[in-house]
Amino acid sequence: MSWGPYTIEDLHALPEDGKGWELSEGWLVEMSPSPLHGAVSDRLHSALRAAAEAAAAPVYVGRGGDEEFSVPAGIRKPDVFVIDAAARRETLLEDRSTYHGGDLVLVAEVVSRRSGSEQSDRVAKRREYAEAGIPHYWIVDFRPVARVEVLELNDRGRYGTVRTALDTEELKAAEPFAVTLVPAALLEV
Repeated sequence: MSWGPYTIEDLHALPEDGKGWELSEGWLVEMSPSPLHGAVSDRLHSALRAAAEAAAAPVYVGRGGDEEFSVPAGIRKPDVFVIDAAARRETLLEDRSTYHGGDLVLVAEVVSRRSGSEQSDRVAKRREYAEAGIPHYWIVDFRPVARVEVLELNDRGRYGTVRTALDTEELKAAEPFAVTLVPAALLEV
């Protein structure tokens, strides 16, 4: 393999060795979530999936890993995502391995403190997801206290924080479907 910049073909040629990779601005970025990160992602996925089903929302709620999305800067694999069901179906029927980032309606990233992904989740992905036109972005943190920051895309194409819930505060969101959760509950593993 060359020393970059890398392509989607390089990303897909990486060995299946248990590591996850994304592609950003021509560089391969290793994803290195901790077991707690994974547990928080699982709980958030379950909460969003249950809320989407209760609302009969025409969406698919997925968890990161194998499913990837094209954004202007490359390929991302969000921790938890919500995609329009019709767009997901079309992608699957066309047998494409990568979804269009613009088909996402919500992306959630779980921050791993003191890691390379913390800067990526708070800065790079915030910019990349906004450029892709994803209307809702949640940043979930679990250190030093559980926290969910809800961001929405504004008319200038940037994310603004519309609410933040800490610890045992109840978070209620109406978009992209009604969901209520308590950040501390995401730590109940």
